[in-house]
Amino acid sequence: MIRLLLALTVLLAPQSAVFAEYIQSFDATIELQQDSSFVVTEEILYDFEQSTRHGIFRFIPTTHPQPARQWHQSRYMDIVVLEVLRNGEAEPYHITRKAEQVSIKIGDPDTTISGRQVYAITYRVMGGLLYHQNQDAELYWNVTGTEWQVPMKQVRATVKDMDGVLVGHHACYQGRVGETGSCNLPIVATSSVAFTMGYLGHGAGMTIATAVDPTVVQTVILERTPMVWVWGAGVLLWLMGLMWFAYTQKYTHKTGNAVVPQYEPYAALPPMYTGVLFDDALDPKDITAGIIALAHHGYLTIQKTEKKVLFLISVDDYTLTLVQTPDTAVSAFQRTVLHLLFTESMQVGQTVTLSALKRDRMKQRENFALVQTFEAAVRDDLVTNGFFQASTPWRAVGMSVAVLLVVGAVVSVVRPDTVPFLIPLGLLILVSGGGALLYMHRKRTRKGFTALEHLEGFKEFLSVTEKERYAFHNAPTKSPEQFMEYLPYAIAFGVEKEWADVFKDITIPNPGWYEGGSTGNFSAVGLTESLGAFSTAFAASSGTSASSGGGSVGGGAGGGGGGSW
Repeated sequence: MIRLLLALTVLLAPQSAVFAEYIQSFDATIELQQDSSFVVTEEILYDFEQSTRHGIFRFIPTTHPQPARQWHQSRYMDIVVLEVLRNGEAEPYHITRKAEQVSIKIGDPDTTISGRQVYAITYRVMGGLLYHQNQDAELYWNVTGTEWQVPMKQVRATVKDMDGVLVGHHACYQGRVGETGSCNLPIVATSSVAFTMGYLGHGAGMTIATAVDPTVVQTVILERTPMVWVWGAGVLLWLMGLMWFAYTQKYTHKTGNAVVPQYEPYAALPPMYTGVLFDDALDPKDITAGIIALAHHGYLTIQKTEKKVLFLISVDDYTLTLVQTPDTAVSAFQRTVLHLLFTESMQVGQTVTLSALKRDRMKQRENFALVQTFEAAVRDDLVTNGFFQASTPWRAVGMSVAVLLVVGAVVSVVRPDTVPFLIPLGLLILVSGGGALLYMHRKRTRKGFTALEHLEGFKEFLSVTEKERYAFHNAPTKSPEQFMEYLPYAIAFGVEKEWADVFKDITIPNPGWYEGGSTGNFSAVGLTESLGAFSTAFAASSGTSASSGGGSVGGGAGGGGGGSW
């Protein structure tokens, strides 16, 4: 009876289920060149089993994961197919370039095949490397892509280093898009590194990341301007309406009063919140201000040290030590700043150096995600405390729809032949316009503008020279205590050097939280000059940066997928 049921199941099952195609092995070889290009050869052992097909197809995105240097452009890769073979012999193929991808259709429409076939696809990629803000470079490549119609039983990727390009940092990820599961440990040889893994199901892929020496490879970044805006008059009208709406909404409560010097910070507003309220952004300097404020309140110490590079050049470094764990008196944002420096456990005595933070790609990626979450929380707090108005999504969407109707009417009169294209144009305006309105609609309240004007006056007090300070009648007498108390605010405003210059002739006792090395007496100017290293260390945490050892499946360039036809 069981055998009969099994036979009926096989007979009634779809043919695709009975004769399931699969890829026995997917073997990619990547040869890096000093001109930053690389040649990829994909050897695919495809098993059609008893299905009859003409061949396979393979598509690869030409978009680059990093943004362009200009807002109106996008990065792309130039992919040139060099050779296509089947079982070692040349095979007919057709290339289609559209929708920002290269599609390769392999096979003869007049011939059918079945069983196991070995395909070899060779193509050259120009403009595919990633370049980071810290001058690092890497090959971050989606080897298989996640859009294959069939599973893969074994995957291997080998990066050949013919010109001494690799520098020794490698990572490999497997799974669905966004997952960070690791592949097998890489096999590192003299001039190559190989990554292997087993079964890949539908929707899963393999991504590799390997660091590249930026002093060896050329920097090649390909950028182009997408042909998006065709209806100039309609788009211009849309932009004018958008700007008018944003201006009238964002500056409704601005008083227009002249800036009056203020001698104290705004009441109950910490330095990091001050920076966000002042310029509507959480910057590295705001994080530095939070670090100095925590040090001033006894939670950590900062020691300036020197280290030798190549036994000749002396480079400054800074060691931060946790001397007090955060308690209930520490706010959430202060605790977050400590997490940017130290591990989750935060044990007293734990130390970290700025140079180590710069090198730790995994920590930078963790900090990037932490900063994004923290910035959103700071903005929510500013809304809750009445400094910003809450966004009104339906009003922004309604404004976009109204503008869309006006644009449609104008286009239908000026260019009736373009009316069929109004649907994609309308979706573009609705999505981008609605998003822009939601962003710009985050305006300050009357309380927010009052605080902003106070902060502008406080910044003026902190940044003026000693000579200009004589014009202030109510300015407090400068003291060492005042310098330390206001220093975090000066950092948040970006005027810490001007503030320190006022105290250059005053003897300030060396604070218990800072040790400046062998420089002797404490120098306010010397301290502020050192703070630039802190902002540099956290620049990668406040901007986009991918790196070897901190990525995920689908996070790099390349990828795509394929199937049979």
